[in-house]
Amino acid sequence: MRRSDTLGSRYRRFCARRRRFFTEDYPRVIERNFRNVRAACLMACAIAALFTPVAALSVPAWHPSVAHYALAPIALALYGLMRVASPRLATRPWAAAVACLVVEALLLVAIGLLDTVFAAGRVGVLTQPVGIGLGVLIATPWGLPLGVLGLTDALFVALSFATKPLAAAEADLFSVCVGFVVAIAVAQLALELRLQDFDARERYRELSERDALTGLLNRGALAAAAARLIGSDAERASGGRSGAHASAPVSLIMVDIDAFKQVNDTYGHDAGDDLLRAMGDILQASFRATDAVGRFGGDEFMVIAPGLTDPAVARAKLARVQTAFGERGSHQVGAPVSCSCGVAVAPAGAASFERLFRAADEALYEVKRAGKGNVAVREYTEREPGEDRRRRGEGGEGVARER
Repeated sequence: MRRSDTLGSRYRRFCARRRRFFTEDYPRVIERNFRNVRAACLMACAIAALFTPVAALSVPAWHPSVAHYALAPIALALYGLMRVASPRLATRPWAAAVACLVVEALLLVAIGLLDTVFAAGRVGVLTQPVGIGLGVLIATPWGLPLGVLGLTDALFVALSFATKPLAAAEADLFSVCVGFVVAIAVAQLALELRLQDFDARERYRELSERDALTGLLNRGALAAAAARLIGSDAERASGGRSGAHASAPVSLIMVDIDAFKQVNDTYGHDAGDDLLRAMGDILQASFRATDAVGRFGGDEFMVIAPGLTDPAVARAKLARVQTAFGERGSHQVGAPVSCSCGVAVAPAGAASFERLFRAADEALYEVKRAGKGNVAVREYTEREPGEDRRRRGEGGEGVARER
């Protein structure tokens, strides 16, 4: 058996999947938990309001108590509380989990009281199916819904032995034990289905955001990263800065493979694809995981690097990229290859993505016009009063000075 197939390794992989699911997909987990708990409240209300009188008519020997009818307004009140609480707790995972678990416990206790104190000594019939259902409806780390179910089952058994004949109490104990085991199995199955759904959505998202050839971010994903890390003209116009690093200085880097069309024409498209993959590998290895590295289109690549604002550091980093690409690319195609780089550096909040991109693009094409294979760095700053606007930045608020 391979090492990766051992029970321990499988369990570690499962724990990693579960941890990633609850960490990255928590908004969807919260939304589903609230939706399922509200559905459970409505079902409890329907059972109490509709099936209690039907059961009383169908079984003349059974007489429902006031508590049976009281379940409907209690469940309806819990439903209303969940409707009010869900939008307020949508961004608070643990508070949302506690709210759902409290409602689960209240419903289970209410059903348990109906099956014991108000059951007139009969064997309980509601606790087991309701417990199995509620144990599946809520998803939290560490199986907390099953823990709540175990505690309420213990309370149910204690009340059963205190209020019922021994034979009925023993039957309740047996059914609760079986029901709890079934609840564990069904909850595990439900969690696995949720994990599979999460994995499928993550794979789809990954495919939709990644360039198929290089594995880097594609143009759409780069635009989303730019909106998050820098901000857009529209945000600046509205006065909003919603990005995670909107208050941090940032560099935008454009990298272009020199004479790429000539490589394709001379050595074939396979050689061109090899160069694109090589550049993707080198850029990904040269920048941090928190930087957005992507293929902007054709033979152009873009890097958005929050915090990289020292022109000397940017030049040194890109010089290493050029050296690595020249060595690897020349080995792959059997001829010298090079790349040109344009960098725009901006202090915190000084430029939008559109303006920073224009500055980096201008720097790149200055390198191209000057002979290629070099790095140009521009520092974007707020426009000084009375300064003439640049021809290409007629509507802008700043200038990009070459460094």
